[in-house]
Amino acid sequence: MEQHLTEIKNAHLFMEYLMCIGVKSPRSRRDDWELVDKERVLARIKKDKNGDTKFFICAALLGRR
Repeated sequence: MEQHLTEIKNAHLFMEYLMCIGVKSPRSRRDDWELVDKERVLARIKKDKNGDTKFFICAALLGRR
């Protein structure tokens, strides 16, 4: 996983963070999803090896917007 991404343990909080940076929420929280800007991942939803859904965001974005 990219070092600039921070894992968010709560799906609802992850969606709130997306709204704070002006990003429309993905249709499904269960499918893999990425928000990429200029070849850098800003947010990601990913299933781990156990099938658990993990949420990641670039926390530096939250202070800029």
